[in-house]
Amino acid sequence: MESIVFCHGMPGSPSDFELLLEKNPTAAFIPLSLLEGSPNTVDATFSKALDAKGQGTASNKIHLVGFSIGAMVAIKIAAAHPDRISRVTLVSPAVPLQLGDFLPVMAGKPVFDLAMRRPGLLRAVTALQGIATRIAPNFLIKSLFAKCGPAERALLEDQTFQTVMRKALSDSFVHHPKAYLGYISAYVEDWRNDLLRINCDVDLWHGTKDTWSPPEMSQALKDQWGERCTLHRVPDTEHYSTLKHVTL
Repeated sequence: MESIVFCHGMPGSPSDFELLLEKNPTAAFIPLSLLEGSPNTVDATFSKALDAKGQGTASNKIHLVGFSIGAMVAIKIAAAHPDRISRVTLVSPAVPLQLGDFLPVMAGKPVFDLAMRRPGLLRAVTALQGIATRIAPNFLIKSLFAKCGPAERALLEDQTFQTVMRKALSDSFVHHPKAYLGYISAYVEDWRNDLLRINCDVDLWHGTKDTWSPPEMSQALKDQWGERCTLHRVPDTEHYSTLKHVTL
């Protein structure tokens, strides 16, 4: 029996997986509540989620799905538990920044620059985002997607997406800002060695118009993992809109 464990993005929440249901309506996802822990407690979060679903035994194989910065979490879990992981699917993956010259073209560049150089200021910005989430969540969502293209603008009109995004902002900026900042800090560190420990088959899904995680990021992973890695380029989709095209 194979369980599908989902690792959400940052900002994000376990509800991110709902965007995968359009192409996978019968999939039984086990979404991890990453923000209830920290990058240092991912293994405990992983084990707790499996135990809660009665999937904690070693005989139950795991299909890991990671979205955006959740790809980092999925990779770290797969690296730590090679005997449990049957395959990995990464959607719009944010890869180690040290793997290429990606940062200059990333929409999240200001956040990652602050994480690396001025973490105190990033904490202040996150606190302000928390206030904005409480009093004007729709305004904050529109601000975050101000420079997006047609695929993401269409999503902004979707009620399910609006609900998912409000939950993502609330979980990250209001309820668990310290954990959110912890994952951002972990992401900008050099975690390339984890890539070397992935031995299972990997599927990559990346929109050709993604500005949050440039498509070159998935190509870098494909170059790293070779034949056991399949890259699905989704024409004209962006970061979140790619989730609606993934088949598991």
